[in-house]
Amino acid sequence: MENTRVSTRTSIVRAVAVCAGIFLSGAVFVSPARADEIELKDGTVYKGKLIEEKHDKVVFQADIGGAKVELDFPIAKVKAVTEKGTRRLVKPGPKPKPKPDPADIPKNDRSETQVDDLVENVGRTRPKWYDSVPLRFPPTLKLNWQIASRGLKPHVNLRQYIDTIITPSPDKWKSGVRLMHHTLTVNRTSILRLRRSQQELAKMYFNYFGDYARAAFWYRQSGGRNHVSLATCYFRLGCKKLAVKIISQLHDDNTPDGSVIRLWSEMNEVDKALYYALRAAKAGRPDVAYLAAGDACRRDGQYAKAIDFYQKVVDADKGSAYIKRNSARAAANLEAVKLQANLRLAQVPDGTYQGQAPGYQKAAPISVSVTMKSGSLESVRVTRIRDRLYFTSLIEMPKRIIAKQTFLAPPLPDPAITVRRRTGLVIKEEPGTVVEWLAFKGLDTVSGATISSQGIFNATIKALAEAQQGKKE
Repeated sequence: MENTRVSTRTSIVRAVAVCAGIFLSGAVFVSPARADEIELKDGTVYKGKLIEEKHDKVVFQADIGGAKVELDFPIAKVKAVTEKGTRRLVKPGPKPKPKPDPADIPKNDRSETQVDDLVENVGRTRPKWYDSVPLRFPPTLKLNWQIASRGLKPHVNLRQYIDTIITPSPDKWKSGVRLMHHTLTVNRTSILRLRRSQQELAKMYFNYFGDYARAAFWYRQSGGRNHVSLATCYFRLGCKKLAVKIISQLHDDNTPDGSVIRLWSEMNEVDKALYYALRAAKAGRPDVAYLAAGDACRRDGQYAKAIDFYQKVVDADKGSAYIKRNSARAAANLEAVKLQANLRLAQVPDGTYQGQAPGYQKAAPISVSVTMKSGSLESVRVTRIRDRLYFTSLIEMPKRIIAKQTFLAPPLPDPAITVRRRTGLVIKEEPGTVVEWLAFKGLDTVSGATISSQGIFNATIKALAEAQQGKKE
């Protein structure tokens, strides 16, 4: 009995001590927060936690039998919810607009974020045709980019295999992409060889298929050394701002073909293009600089300036390692632009005409057949070409030439003046008012196949000019 009393007194003392300690420490017991509630239209009520409320459902974590269960309730069956002690009725909300797929956004409407999403989400995937293409390559081919011996051995040298077997044959382009993806695995332990495979894969997507999302992705994966190519991808994906941000980091154009100058021209920044051209010319590469400057002015319809720049290339006696080739290109462009400046498509009779112009292969000019109908250029067809690196120019350049055969000058300030669609160079709408039409203004060449593209265009101009002069063949 005595032991029981001692034990009781001890328990009371301990309880008092605990309460005192809690009081002295400042701790305060707070009643647990009230649980959220969801009330259904059939009268059922669940207690727990409101997780999310959408336009078509309510997500609620209910306490059922001591367990927490997450439930989805259709909005049509929910009457009200009580959250943090506040009750409110639930009504169906408007259906949110779906977030557009970056690939479905019109090209010219894409923001920096949308282009970046497109590159990340689409660029990292493989094309739909990828799995249907078998992996085939010579068993002797060294996939590590090493050169075993000198000389032309495309069955051993990977670089030669791409240049002489894959690139000249469009039916092997998909196989080439398949092979490059395979080399990513083969060279994964060497950062230098891996980046080379990534760069080559980017070039294939860019040049073979015009797949700029995948090209941009692999250019970025390779370390970002290809600033001009990456900027070009961004521009062609529809974001000039992102392209300018990249290319503006380059203070000079040190590319062998004036790629920086050409991209500024493509973005309709002719003044910027000529600025870089003059800097490159002063740096000792007048042939590269003035050839690209001439092409920029020709694209912009500034024929007199184009003629002047082309002539400077022809007259140059010093320049880059490619001065002879560039001089020949400038001479061909000079001849064509003089004809283009005097070309009036409306004066070309209906019919089919032939034209030739130099391409990449000096001994084998490019031949085209053009057809005029009702004052418009109806078709352009390449009938002969020996160039190896023409990529998609055989298909793309004829399309672009036809699409750019007329150019409507910017609207005049006087709204009373109406402009008719014509294919001539100059038309007069009212006395004293001249509206200019520039045939083929804004025509871009195919990337990676500039020489072949210009050969096709020059041959087209020569065929049309001769037809205008009455030399039908």
